[in-house]
Amino acid sequence: MKKLLILVAVCWVAHSNAQTTTQKSFDSFKEKFIDAYWKQNTAGAISMGYGKYYEHLQIPDAAYFASTVSFSKQWLSSLHTIELKNLSQDDKISYNIIENQLKKAIWEVEVFKIHHWDASRYNIGGSAFNIISQTDLSLDERLKMLSRRLQYAGKYYAAALSTLSQPTKEHIELAIKQNEGSLSIFGNSLTDSINVSHLTTTDKNALQQHIGLTVGAINNYIAALKKILAQRSYSFRSFRIGEKLFNEKFQYDMVTDYTAKEIYRKAIAAKRTYHKEMYGIANKLWIKYCDGMLKPSDSLLLIKTVIDKISLSHVPVAEIFNTINKQLSDLKQFIIKKELFDFDTSAPVIVRLMPAFARGVAMASANFPLPYQKKSIAYYNVADLSAMPAEKAESQLRENNDYILQILTIHEAMPGHCMQGVYNSKKSSDIVKAVFRNGAMSEGWAVYCERMMLENGWGNDAPEMWLMFYKWSLRECCNVIIDYDIHCLNHSKMDVINLLKNEAFQEEAQLEEKYHRATVSQVQLCSYFTGATEILALRAAYQKKMGSKYTLKGFHERFLGYGTAPVKFIRRAMLEK
Repeated sequence: MKKLLILVAVCWVAHSNAQTTTQKSFDSFKEKFIDAYWKQNTAGAISMGYGKYYEHLQIPDAAYFASTVSFSKQWLSSLHTIELKNLSQDDKISYNIIENQLKKAIWEVEVFKIHHWDASRYNIGGSAFNIISQTDLSLDERLKMLSRRLQYAGKYYAAALSTLSQPTKEHIELAIKQNEGSLSIFGNSLTDSINVSHLTTTDKNALQQHIGLTVGAINNYIAALKKILAQRSYSFRSFRIGEKLFNEKFQYDMVTDYTAKEIYRKAIAAKRTYHKEMYGIANKLWIKYCDGMLKPSDSLLLIKTVIDKISLSHVPVAEIFNTINKQLSDLKQFIIKKELFDFDTSAPVIVRLMPAFARGVAMASANFPLPYQKKSIAYYNVADLSAMPAEKAESQLRENNDYILQILTIHEAMPGHCMQGVYNSKKSSDIVKAVFRNGAMSEGWAVYCERMMLENGWGNDAPEMWLMFYKWSLRECCNVIIDYDIHCLNHSKMDVINLLKNEAFQEEAQLEEKYHRATVSQVQLCSYFTGATEILALRAAYQKKMGSKYTLKGFHERFLGYGTAPVKFIRRAMLEK
């Protein structure tokens, strides 16, 4: 027995030493890899506020894409020298995230080849805007970095045109719209910044020269794309990627144990469930909103009729920002009162017009605080409704009526994306989990928050709020359905419009917006429903594991502590014995 105990002790010490050695090796690997990764992907470094390599603008030519594959294969090989079994559960997550990121990069270049057909990938505006917006740098430093980056704009756009090969018509149209939006970045606001800076005359002149070069390069790119559109005989690539590529992209993007078809089937089942719930609510609200009208025998028509009446109640265009800011204030107080999170009141959420270079895809979006920046600012971006035709703006407002606008703010800001972004930057256990964001976890969290907030009393259990919640939920499950239908089953635009209009009760503006979005993206629309499905399942399993020790706040704090890692990996860590 004594010899056995000694042997066990020796084995335990050896195992412990192996774990310590592996841990140190992985820590060193992460530090070197992250720096090398941002040097290879400088636009990404800028978007995260990394602080280095801002002046290096990668030229998107054949050599660059070949180097991306080579870089990924080399680091993947280096990663595989580390014994995964000897890492902590937390670092196993980071290991798996890095592995997926590198494999995905190789697949995108060698198999998906998106750089050949997506013209909207080429836009210098985003990185320029992000440099100007950095909070940890002085104005002079930002302008000098911007100047050095912009000097390569001509080569950048020339290489983009050479790289494009049979692009899709839809991505060309989006590229034109968003690059035209980027021109606004180099206008009066930037000129004012240059005038109040302390740059030398030489530096100011150089920056102005580089701005002129950039504006010219953008205009040349736009003109070249318009010329392609004007060619009647041009053979555009279909925006549909097909079932094989869709399934592969689904696994790289979602990182889930579900297959795309399984999520598709779950979404169809959810649609039926939501319809049943909505009919019960709408039937009870009929007298309140439709008294005197003939009640339809068709359940979907009854639901739509009640929704249309409720949707007439919405804020005017001029009041949308004031309303959203009031909602944010109320949501913060609600979260604190209900003790749903360890709420950080020091991190501001700023509501702003969506930057011009990012428009043309959605009504609203969020920008996370930058993980490497000391000052955490989250942005809630809203489309400029005042710039839309009156009829389209009215349609958007009916879609985002008094009730749904609250759900939108929960989703995009509080406690959805913006609050999640603060946790991601400030409380993530590892920088890897903060910078390599999993879309299903990120969007799934925002969707999860919608139901969670209503379950905890937001909206005072009003039937109108629940009816609109289910309408919003229909949008999310129909996202999966139309994404899969379009790319895998070749459904037509009319099929999509009919689904969204007659079964998801969407407004005209939303119909066009969603169809367009499905033509310029792939798989991303699946992230909302997929992530929320996984998070709700994890919460139930975690509650069962914790028993009487379970608290909703405890679940939220631990879950968000993993940054935006895939739910699949977080689940393993949270449920391990």
